[in-house]
Amino acid sequence: MKKIIAGLIAVLMIFSFSGCKKQEVNSTNTDSEEMVQNKTIENDLGWSSSHYDVQKMKDVTLNMYGVTDTIRLVLDQFQEDTGIKVENLTMKNGEILQRLKNEKDSGVNIADIWFTGGADTFINAAQSDLLVAYQAPEANALEEIMKDKNGYWHGTSLTLVNWVVNKQLIEEKGLKMPETWEDLLQEELKGEVSMPNPASSGTAYNVVSAILQTKGNEEGWKYLEKLIEQVPFFTARGSDPARMVVNGEAIVGINASNGDRELEKNNAHIQLIYPKDGTGWWPQPVAIVKGTNNLEASKVFVDWILSKRGMETLAKVRNAAVARTDVEVPKGIVDISDIKLFMTDFQANAQKREEILAEWEKHVAK
Repeated sequence: MKKIIAGLIAVLMIFSFSGCKKQEVNSTNTDSEEMVQNKTIENDLGWSSSHYDVQKMKDVTLNMYGVTDTIRLVLDQFQEDTGIKVENLTMKNGEILQRLKNEKDSGVNIADIWFTGGADTFINAAQSDLLVAYQAPEANALEEIMKDKNGYWHGTSLTLVNWVVNKQLIEEKGLKMPETWEDLLQEELKGEVSMPNPASSGTAYNVVSAILQTKGNEEGWKYLEKLIEQVPFFTARGSDPARMVVNGEAIVGINASNGDRELEKNNAHIQLIYPKDGTGWWPQPVAIVKGTNNLEASKVFVDWILSKRGMETLAKVRNAAVARTDVEVPKGIVDISDIKLFMTDFQANAQKREEILAEWEKHVAK
């Protein structure tokens, strides 16, 4: 796995695609010239989509579900390039999945697209017939592990699990700086480790499932039972542990980031740790929601975000490594080749989600 991910960063794979698909035009020469001009603009900007119609889509608004609002500037750039507006409603991973199921059952669909979240929840959604299979042309520029083979979801940026550690509290209490997952079990850290609830947080569920895959089911649950004892309560959102550590409410927080060092730069008492014995990771996917009333515009969004134009915008705005290997990694991003990544089977994560969460609740309730 490490070799594959490192290859995403180190190897250049440049794919270029032709402009929009030619359409039959039964209107005036002026309309034809305008269409050609629009195609030229797309290509000049580094993106194209055969589904794009500038006239029909200039007043379209797409409804999006996601786990973060940090992609607002990406959505603004998409609107500037296409005229298509995107309204983003943020929720936790589990909430999005449940909401999509409820909308399917009620027959009232609100969301058109789903962007950002855990890969396992997207897989679960695809298995529950909640997503549209779309073989986006730009997906050819992605590694196989970064996309669903049937086109139900495509990875965009990469997320890595790390720990946020309060150096000041570590020093004051004379504790060992944690370097491995076993180090989180130090007796002195009991009640001082912050972790999200895996039922609502993609970060926490990734940690739980990755540990089970790495250690095996029996040994994995033994470890997780001990980890649970170190955590006073499980937060609702994946971003909560980092905030608590920064505020001195916890010593160690299980966190997820794009590989940037912003927390360290902005907080002198904070250190980011990537466990020496491995850590979790996942691609941040994009998908089209089944039942959308704006299918063509939704395909345009997928084409745009997967294009070099979209990925460059995403890398800049989120300060993250992205799935396309022909897009430069922003300065200051951690070198993924220096990090040991857990072998992760996202398909298994999705298939066993309910089983794992049910078992988790049993251990928490002890």
